[in-house]
Amino acid sequence: MNIEISFNVIVTKKLRESVDFYASLFGFEIVADVAWYVHLKHPNGAEIAFLEPEHPTQPPIYQREWSGTGLILSFQVADAKAEYEKIKTRKIPIVFDYKQEDWGQIHFGILDPNGIPVDIVQQVHVNHE
Repeated sequence: MNIEISFNVIVTKKLRESVDFYASLFGFEIVADVAWYVHLKHPNGAEIAFLEPEHPTQPPIYQREWSGTGLILSFQVADAKAEYEKIKTRKIPIVFDYKQEDWGQIHFGILDPNGIPVDIVQQVHVNHE
């Protein structure tokens, strides 16, 4: 299989709120909007989409709303500390504070409008000597 693009589709009643969150906070841009489905693309190529639940054009398996557990979105950035400071000024709830991990990550977490955890991550070199 030659996969050309991969992206998540979040089924949510908070479609517009979600689009606004990802566009204003992360810089995603709307590339398709058919009212009940909105597809976003980031200038770096990352993509995410949102779909209203129970839309009659979709197969039943795609109509169920996000259930609230088992998913983490992760965005790798060049400077997690700078992003942390920016997010604090916007009064977005931080669910875990800025932290450096032994395995080579600096990160912190926020929640999107659907309650999906978003991990903002910076990779750092770890010296295992």
